[in-house]
Amino acid sequence: DGETIRQYLDKLSKVLKMRIFSGPYSWPPDKWDNPKVSLHELNGFVAWTESGCHVYAWRPVKFFTSDIYSCKPFNVETVLKFTKDFFKSNDMVHQAI
Repeated sequence: DGETIRQYLDKLSKVLKMRIFSGPYSWPPDKWDNPKVSLHELNGFVAWTESGCHVYAWRPVKFFTSDIYSCKPFNVETVLKFTKDFFKSNDMVHQAI
């Protein structure tokens, strides 16, 4: 749900030692099991002084993305381990550019 996405973004900010200046946010704010919400995806965003992160999650297909943009260098392996552990993923893939 939205709280999980906000927790991920908050903890990721701490892992990366990024300074939050806005967020973390998630939308839609309703839980996925709310029958009045027709969307099946959940989004989240946090703005850092050093850039930011956007998360997209689709519960029905058990798929998520975490797009991290940063002007500050960070350890990719640290982010991968944190994200894999947080979402309990056993088939996560990544690409760093």
